[in-house]
Amino acid sequence: MTALATTSTTTAPVLPPLHIGRHVIESPVVLAPMAGITNRAFRRICREFGSEGLDAGGLSGASSLYVNEMVTSRALVERNELTMRLISHGPEERPRSVQLYSVDPVTAGQAARILVSEDRADHIDLNFGCPVPKVTRKGGGAALPWKASLFADIVDRAVHRVLGSSPGRLGRPGMDPGPSANPRASTEPVEPREVSNARQPGLRRRSAHVGA
Repeated sequence: MTALATTSTTTAPVLPPLHIGRHVIESPVVLAPMAGITNRAFRRICREFGSEGLDAGGLSGASSLYVNEMVTSRALVERNELTMRLISHGPEERPRSVQLYSVDPVTAGQAARILVSEDRADHIDLNFGCPVPKVTRKGGGAALPWKASLFADIVDRAVHRVLGSSPGRLGRPGMDPGPSANPRASTEPVEPREVSNARQPGLRRRSAHVGA
């Protein structure tokens, strides 16, 4: 009779941790915000199933970044009842991420400040990539990166208001207007506010986040 030797193997992480400001996402998986889908109940299910990653020899997805569904900055500033409910998080959710949609720099800054000063989010995602017509025809989402000055103003105001509490980092998939665009809306960091834009190789997409 021949005995078969068994060996224990540990699966190495496929990707390194994701660093966003002071946040370190050990399992670098991000749940994209989806209207009507990534609500509190859905995010909870994702975290529960994500914890099974440990059983497979990998990292737990329980602490991955799960972005809330989009809310408008104006509705948040006006404290719309539905909007306030949409940005609520469970006690087990860390980091808490909220996506903001805005076409107005002042309102974007006020909304970001509310999320930070009232401890309603740890991470803010700015919507610069939604291609849905009802969003773009109002000048927001994927239409914003083409408006270099407005794009830069929204980014600048949101980060400036957040920095009263903590540093920020910009990013959200968006359209890349190319090298002729305003550099503040593309790759150059804006100092001294610790704002930068990251690009993924091979993708004509913009990525950024405001990490509170």
